[in-house]
Amino acid sequence: MLKPYNIADVAFQLGQEIGAEGKNSNVYIAHDPQLDAQLVIKKCPKAKMDAAAYFAESSCVYASSHSNVVPIYYACQDPDSIYLAMPYYVNGSLKKLMEVRFLTVREIVIFATQFLSGLHHIHSQKLVHFDIKPDNILLSDRGEALIADFGLAKARGINGLAEQDRLYGKMAPPEAYQAGVYDHRFDIYQVGLTLFRMCVGDAEFYAQYESHMVNGVFDKHTFKHAVINGQFPSAVGDVFPEHIPEALIKVVRKCLLDIDQRYPSVIDIVNDLAAIEGEQLDWKYSHDQAGKHWVKQVDDMIYSLDLDPNRVSIAKKGKAEGPQRRINDYCTNELNRKSTKKFLREN
Repeated sequence: MLKPYNIADVAFQLGQEIGAEGKNSNVYIAHDPQLDAQLVIKKCPKAKMDAAAYFAESSCVYASSHSNVVPIYYACQDPDSIYLAMPYYVNGSLKKLMEVRFLTVREIVIFATQFLSGLHHIHSQKLVHFDIKPDNILLSDRGEALIADFGLAKARGINGLAEQDRLYGKMAPPEAYQAGVYDHRFDIYQVGLTLFRMCVGDAEFYAQYESHMVNGVFDKHTFKHAVINGQFPSAVGDVFPEHIPEALIKVVRKCLLDIDQRYPSVIDIVNDLAAIEGEQLDWKYSHDQAGKHWVKQVDDMIYSLDLDPNRVSIAKKGKAEGPQRRINDYCTNELNRKSTKKFLREN
């Protein structure tokens, strides 16, 4: 006779809601009195999703145990809802950080290589994540990037393909409009879009997306056409701030190519990212109504460049504790893009 499973109670108190995961679930900070720990609880009403399908997320996470994949503590249910318990990271998500400021190139490379390490492991387990985006990359207490949310993850069959009928439209690759089964290169396209957003900022990404609104209604047909024809996102050179090196731009663009021209594996992306070096890695970039601004500290020296909307520039350098001196060669009435990149590359 088969021995039945033991059933035991768990208890937690849901607190602040910190995000909605699409249409089917919500995420809360919670307190578990048995562990005396602050957790994150993902809650899904049973009326919105099949319980077996939802619990499949927890098994995907266990199958993908890795230092750059968010672990799951436990999965449970009550008569109305299903719950997944995960660690609470006070640093939040990569998207949250991007809402505060632009990332330096060094941060982009480091965060990317970290979450790509987790994604490589996921692919080695013959899984496709299907939902790589800044919201689903969390920053651990040590500041390392971890992949989260396996709600859309699927196993690849013997033909190497996985079925998926629930897609996040903003991050869908061209093949999403042409097929119903996919391989790991679906994730690689989403890596490219994530890197694009890390480079240019979400304001630019959403502006391009919302350009397909017509009289307040999103035009799905023109957006689909733009994605299939490589027009969304527009990754032309001028979109990228001048401190983003060409090597990084090339990585972004290669991830976004048609499926047969895309990177064949995550390791290939990591190898190209690892080769990025130079003086551009540590510029802190911002922009506002007054224009674009860059600042960088090297040892006790501070370098800065301010570029107004008409490209009138003021470049300075000086000791951190002393006066800043103008760099006259780069203080002009019209500093073109090429000269701006030269300054950022050489200082």
